[in-house]
Amino acid sequence: MEIYLDIILLENFIVDMFLLSVTFSILRCNVENKKVIVASLLGALYTIVMIFPAFNILSAFPFALLVAYLMMLIILGRHRYIFALKATGVFLLSSITLSGICFVFSSMENKYSFTKGFTISNYSLKYFVISIMILYILYNRAISYFRERAIIGNYTYDIEITIKNVKYIIKGFLDTGNELREPVTNLPCIIVEKNLFSNYEVEDDKAYYINYSSIGYKGKLKGFKVDKVRIKSEGQEFREVNALICHCDDILSRDKDFNALLSRGVI
Repeated sequence: MEIYLDIILLENFIVDMFLLSVTFSILRCNVENKKVIVASLLGALYTIVMIFPAFNILSAFPFALLVAYLMMLIILGRHRYIFALKATGVFLLSSITLSGICFVFSSMENKYSFTKGFTISNYSLKYFVISIMILYILYNRAISYFRERAIIGNYTYDIEITIKNVKYIIKGFLDTGNELREPVTNLPCIIVEKNLFSNYEVEDDKAYYINYSSIGYKGKLKGFKVDKVRIKSEGQEFREVNALICHCDDILSRDKDFNALLSRGVI
């Protein structure tokens, strides 16, 4: 029997992407597309162990379970290893459900024999099932993209920062879960990418240091006062606000939709 390895890898890559999309839709968890692709590649490559007899031992259930868990860790990160266990369980249940559906389709084209048992010799519906999977993946990605664009559009503000008669116009995103404030002055903080103020040095005696913590991370931000801060949403006029500016070394938006984060206290 001829086996086309490239076709098998491609088909299993599509199946894994579909199952991962279903899994995280059930869990209502937003994940990065790049990480889903990498995890799907790992799942597709794992099918090789079922083709070559030398790797048959790796096809045992404990190894399959381990690979599924590694796929979840690739997507979620090692800091969320507990949630990855839950995601692995949902992924396996989705796989079993899909296997049952595929078996029903295969039984429509292949008959059971008392002498030969059940043999799959014809499965033309396979391409119909794969087409449905591809459509679901594309639909899911499109919905996620447009939903993300809508959220960014609704929560994006223009920020005008004045420092020594120099005005900086930047885009800020309202982080509704961000309540960062400087503890002494109780002023809310605006986190801005540091490269925007590369020509401005903050004197140590005029700096504020704000402790922060989030899931798996904690540290200290360096903040400072500026001459004036004004913000406006789409269709509104600029209004002045009291806030501290905090430098951030990271890129806040991979698509460069914004380069600052607003806390709720600023609004």
